[in-house]
Amino acid sequence: MTKKTTTPMSPPEREAYEHASAGIRFGVEAKYAEAVEAWRLASDIADAQFAFTDFYYWIKSGYGAALCDRGQYRESITVSTLAREWTLKQRQPLASLSIARAYLALGEGEAAAPHLRDVQNLIGDAIFEQFDQGVEADVHAAIAGLGNGGVQPAADRPK
Repeated sequence: MTKKTTTPMSPPEREAYEHASAGIRFGVEAKYAEAVEAWRLASDIADAQFAFTDFYYWIKSGYGAALCDRGQYRESITVSTLAREWTLKQRQPLASLSIARAYLALGEGEAAAPHLRDVQNLIGDAIFEQFDQGVEADVHAAIAGLGNGGVQPAADRPK
């Protein structure tokens, strides 16, 4: 058995990682504005120092999720799309899930559909645990390709 050695982080990598860690912590605490700011700082460093590396894509994935949590849906889609291909290769659903959540929140079920299918292919029916019950019908409809007629998702529709 060989011991795996790790390379110490460079100062910019450490700084970006610390911002990302703060972003994760703020997200868990539902402090979404602070989470977005922390991830933005990490993303700026990644853009300048680590473009198109695994670290870059990991940061973009987290940043896109934070933007979605904050309700900045178009920005989330843009950032998450940068990481989508990489996350799918890693068999991780986060970027696709963020894109799907954003499209659903915007009432664009058809646009969400391929991303929901990607997530379902990775995690199966656990996909439904990723959404509030009020949106579950829209998730089912989008996956099935039914769309929702261009109206807002069920969670935002008048009862």
